Formats: sequence, C-alpha cells, structure tokens
Amino acid sequence: MEKFWQFVKGFLVILCLFVIFYLALRYQYFSTFFDLPLWAIPFISFLLILYVGYYFLDLYLNKNEIEHEFTTIVNHTFRTPLTRINWISKELEKDLSQNERLTYIQNLNNATNRLIEIVDLIAGIKNIGDKTGYIFEATSIRDIIERAITKYREEINKKNLTFQVPTFKDVPMLTADLKKITFVIDSIIENAIVYTPKDGKVVIDCILKRKRLILSVSDNGPGLTFQDKIKIFSRFFRSKTAKLAYPDGMGLRLNLAKEIIKRHHGKIFAKSKGRNKGTTFFIELPFSK
Repeated sequence: MEKFWQFVKGFLVILCLFVIFYLALRYQYFSTFFDLPLWAIPFISFLLILYVGYYFLDLYLNKNEIEHEFTTIVNHTFRTPLTRINWISKELEKDLSQNERLTYIQNLNNATNRLIEIVDLIAGIKNIGDKTGYIFEATSIRDIIERAITKYREEINKKNLTFQVPTFKDVPMLTADLKKITFVIDSIIENAIVYTPKDGKVVIDCILKRKRLILSVSDNGPGLTFQDKIKIFSRFFRSKTAKLAYPDGMGLRLNLAKEIIKRHHGKIFAKSKGRNKGTTFFIELPFSK
C-alpha cells in the first residue's frame, strides 16, 4: 500500500510537470478558448509548481528523517550488547567460582549472538529480494515453532507466560527456505513474547484451508491502533507503545518478514481489536501434498 501511494504521488508530479510545460507554451490559446483572464493560466501553473516543490521538499525531509532514525536505532541497538560485553569482560577478570564464570561466559555468548543477529538483520535489507539467495526444501513448521519456543524459553519463564500450541496433526511439510521462514516465525513469536505482559498468554494455531497453511500467533499485549495496522510492516516503523515496551527494536524484522513471505507466494498480516486488546499475526503459505 505504501509503495502504491508513492507511485501515485510520483505519477502526479510527472503529470504536473507536463501540464506546466504545456500551459507555458499554449497559455494564450487556453485563455482565449476558455474565456479566462490572462493571469489565470500563469496562476494555475504557479500552483502546480508549488505542488511539485512541496513533493520534492517532503521527499528530502523524509529521507533525512529516515536516515537520522536509522542512525539512532543502530547506535542504540549496537551500544546495548557492546556495553554488556565490555562489562562481562571486566567481571571475568575477577576471582570467580566455576559456576559464576560459566554464567558470565553464557551471557557473553548471548550478547555476541545478539550482535551477529543485528548484523544479519541489516545485511538482510539488501539481500532479501535476491531470488538466487533462496534455497527451497521440505520444511516442518512444527519443528520451527518448537525450536523457537526452546530458544526463547528463558524469556518465557521470566514473564511466566502460558503457551498454547497445536498438535500439528495432519499438517504437511512445506516447500520453503528453512532459514528465512525460521526468521519470520521466530520474529512473530518473539514479538508475542516481548509485548505480552507478565503472566499473559500466547496462542499459536495452524489450520489448512484450500491448499494453504495458515499459521496464527496471538497475544494479549498492547494491541494495534488503526494507524499501527497500516504501518506495521513499513521499514523502521515502531509504534509509541512498542518503543516503550522494547526500546532495542529496530523496526526491520516485520518488513523483512513481509518480503520473505512474498517470495514464498504467501501473505502476512496482523489483526487487532484496538489498543490493549492484543494482536494476532497471520502467515499464509501455499502447500501441495
């Protein structure tokens, strides 16, 4: 939808430029033909020039705003794990017990993996649209979800979240890029964990409908406004509620997820009844038995 409106705006600007040029050549003819005063056509041309100028000014300001926001996000996102690595390194220099040392090493590995994940995420912006980068194979949605829950087990336990997961009975294997589909599902599940309040519940469901597999992940978190639902898959977009709940987010995961699902000829979308009423993400993927 965002790309569509960008196309419409661009088309209108080109049309305005053409009209301005044409009016400049034939303004006396139009004034006579439509019985207009001679100042009318130049005035219309002036208004069109203002619109074109506004378009390019808005484009310039938006570009600078996006660049500033991206720089701020990257700076904050990198600084958090780097600061943690620096602190842990200093702690490891102390005289520690074996268990304390192992705990610190595990935390060091987690922070390092977080940095690698951020780098992969940023690199993914450039490479996600490259068709040659997709390796399709038989993929089990059940295995991906089980690994995701195991991966985020510590966060789940900290918040005492309840997970409702289907049995996946009769759910077929999908032909998909395992690494990229795993990224999408991990992102949706992580979102549910991050934004669901303590002692909350996350419900995962999977149904088959007309040769399409529909995976849904529901939480009882802050929900989405109408504006959030429109922009949720836009690059760098994060709602005010999301920023308060999780300051380290980059606003890239859902945008990349949408591109990945698009390459799989599927759909991804979100539904919410409004603020504080939870959110459900849906992933639709084709399959053939």
